[in-house]
Amino acid sequence: MRFKLNRNFLWMILFLSGCAPVLSQAVIDASDRNILFGELQRNTERYLGKSVLFGGTIVQVGNGPDGSWAEVLQRPLGFRLEPELDDQTEGRFLIMSSEVWDEQIFSKGRKITVVGKVEGKESRPLDQTTYDYPLLRVQEYHLWPYGTQSGSGSYFHFSFGLFGSI
Repeated sequence: MRFKLNRNFLWMILFLSGCAPVLSQAVIDASDRNILFGELQRNTERYLGKSVLFGGTIVQVGNGPDGSWAEVLQRPLGFRLEPELDDQTEGRFLIMSSEVWDEQIFSKGRKITVVGKVEGKESRPLDQTTYDYPLLRVQEYHLWPYGTQSGSGSYFHFSFGLFGSI
């Protein structure tokens, strides 16, 4: 009986570890999850100083004397806060960090989830127009591994150590 209890406990730990959030719980809890991206974009000044949680795909990244920035195409967040790869978006936003980001790591099309403090709005050229980007100072982020997929369809993936996927 003791072996069975320990084995069941091990399976429970393995299952729960696969559901852990990709950002620290304290940072997630400190963010205002009621602020929707479209509302932030329309009324950025109203949310100055607030921490928000958004995700999307990286459009471009750059480095300057004060750190790095990335332009992100907003996407809805799905399971484990992973940006969904579908055609839904409410726009773009900029994230800034004092870190130096390598554009081979923060590459175009890679998914990112970020908690950032709203610092204002920045206008930049976008094609033949000027676009107003909500500007977030990064508090914590998660870059998703290449090849992960999340979308409106559901899927199930389970792996166990060196034994592969089931």
